[in-house]
Amino acid sequence: MMIRAQTIVARTPNALLASLDRFHLQSKAKGGTFLFALSAPSDALSVITSHLKSHFPRHIGCLSSPLPAYHSHIMCAVALLNGITFRSTIAGRADPQVGRWHAARHSSTQQLPAAQSSVFEEFNGDVGKVNWEDIWDRTAMSAQEMIPVELRTARPEDVSSILYFSDKAPEGIAKALKATFPHSNELGFLASSTPFITGRPVTLFRDGEIYSDGAIGIALQPSLGHTSLTAEFPDLVDLTPDLQITSSEGNLILTVDNGNPTRLLLAAMNKHGLDGRDVLLKDDEFYVGVMSDGKVERLHRITSGDPSRGTIALGTMSAPPQGSTIRMLYLPRRDEVTLNLEPTHGNTSISFITIPDSFGDGPPSSALDNDVLVIDGNFVAGSENGFMLRRGAKEEGWICTLPGGQACLRWT
Repeated sequence: MMIRAQTIVARTPNALLASLDRFHLQSKAKGGTFLFALSAPSDALSVITSHLKSHFPRHIGCLSSPLPAYHSHIMCAVALLNGITFRSTIAGRADPQVGRWHAARHSSTQQLPAAQSSVFEEFNGDVGKVNWEDIWDRTAMSAQEMIPVELRTARPEDVSSILYFSDKAPEGIAKALKATFPHSNELGFLASSTPFITGRPVTLFRDGEIYSDGAIGIALQPSLGHTSLTAEFPDLVDLTPDLQITSSEGNLILTVDNGNPTRLLLAAMNKHGLDGRDVLLKDDEFYVGVMSDGKVERLHRITSGDPSRGTIALGTMSAPPQGSTIRMLYLPRRDEVTLNLEPTHGNTSISFITIPDSFGDGPPSSALDNDVLVIDGNFVAGSENGFMLRRGAKEEGWICTLPGGQACLRWT
């Protein structure tokens, strides 16, 4: 269960350390695993992480991005949870290649499981003949083989929600978790890129160890508190009414309402007064939303389109299947992202937010009245790499990269 949560914004490392000391003293008798997401200057990281590890030997954490309003300050989201912690080295996938089936991402820390290795053997190394979707289907079927060892004795009914910090390719752990715990909620934070901060692609922490890939997380039991998982996608503008996908393949939408989806998108843009000539270059502004009961349930970024062929490529491994109801959406360029950092009253929560890359160099939009600001009851962490989300058995896990998109796991 959630024991305690805070988000701390500090002017200086010393101000943050003093707040962490108070959090430690107030939580000393409660036990549990310490979660943290830290955004700090590189010259302050060593003293802060050493402080965290000394106070909380049992911990999982990562380096994150500052929230836009406080990007010139140090931020640290902290929480204490009871649950089963785990470390995963399951390989994820490479970035999708536009218009093609996708190459597998090989992990340097774990061999391919038998379900994957046998597929490669069948083709004697001719990867051009491999159906990657078939490989990943077999991967999910071998979940018991792939699931982190710490979770192998947990029964599906004993896990209600799963939180984890991951590298930028969480598809492997997400598939294994869904196959093993299909009815659980799953929320994964794609840690911020840190090659110029720590020399690692991402920086993950667990019980004194530091990792550059894979995932670390915690599985929560239903008996320890009921949780709900929600997502918000602010400021999106509808370009089209509801449409139906009539064919798709891989990460491509081939036809919509039996017509050309790229031309439909361009026509909708013209109708809304948008210049369609360079739309396909602005791949961070246009999205396909999968609809349910009139609301966006899933969101995929449009990465390219071909007016002659008609296909639209999405920034996902699998486009919505035939029969899905979708809308095409537009995210206007904004000068700021509005975030609610008010203290909660009663219900504690963990929120992951996609932070736009472009906010790193601008002036802060909020100033601290004191050396430190503590938002009690909320664990709020941001990353430019987004988050992975799955709500129960009916939904496939998917990555949200919408700037300002937010997922919230709340104890009710």
